[in-house]
Amino acid sequence: MSVPTRLIAFAALLGLAFGGAALAGAALDPTDEKGAVAAGGGHGDETQPPGGEASHGASAAPGGEHASTGPSLSGLAISQDGFTLQADRTTFQQEGSKRLRFRIVDARGRVLRDEYEVESDRELHLVVVRRDTAIYEHVHPRKGADGTWSVDLELREPGVYRAFADFQVDGEKRALAMDLFVPGDFRPNPLPEPAPVADVDGFSVAVDFARALRAAQARTLTFSIERGSKPVTDLEPYLGARGHLVALREGDLGYLHVHPEEGGGANAVAFEATFPTAGRYRLFFQFQTGGRVRTVAYTIEVSR
Repeated sequence: MSVPTRLIAFAALLGLAFGGAALAGAALDPTDEKGAVAAGGGHGDETQPPGGEASHGASAAPGGEHASTGPSLSGLAISQDGFTLQADRTTFQQEGSKRLRFRIVDARGRVLRDEYEVESDRELHLVVVRRDTAIYEHVHPRKGADGTWSVDLELREPGVYRAFADFQVDGEKRALAMDLFVPGDFRPNPLPEPAPVADVDGFSVAVDFARALRAAQARTLTFSIERGSKPVTDLEPYLGARGHLVALREGDLGYLHVHPEEGGGANAVAFEATFPTAGRYRLFFQFQTGGRVRTVAYTIEVSR
């Protein structure tokens, strides 16, 4: 083979090599949106009641819709906007006291005392859920004169729990979170499959979506409450509302606290919620009758 011929062949080989590398790089591109969603466990089935990081502006969506600028998921960190959650302990034995003491400090390390704003009849809400979402507590700690909050938790079974401190300062809602640990033989429960009806203490609560759930799209969720196949019309105010709803994203337990809308019906409570990303979420709906608060839970799926 002559020298010119060898040079031409070598150039062709180089072209093939660089072309293959470019194809491989495109297949592994971490900025590829479809690849990222698939890796996160997103679902595309619109026929099932579908869970989502929040969109920070309107964007085009399937069917000519536009993405909502709904609230982002919070509770993913122990610090946010200069505020930090500090606790006196994070490990609890199965037996003995489950008293938790904690405080919120600002960027200068000063403990918040009088800066809290009342929201849903409380200055601070504490939601504690085991990471498999099988155990859920919504409690209201007491604040001491020094700004330290204290509350007795149940934490009745082994596992890792996520504690969300939900509060508002200067008109801005925040949820700071940390893990709590109960040593022992922990066997996580699988997330239940989506179902439209949940039962508790003889009550049957159905959740209805007017439209299929899509990521970053505002949707109305209506919870209808019956007992013995008859509508329950004596719902009592709980924390200043007819019901409360918390949503947690599967995987990282991103937190969304939703407040009810006006109306909904004598035995129904409606919420407008935006789930920022596709995937599965666990919903916890609370209502009160006869002076007692009851909690029902659902799994939903949100499509892209």
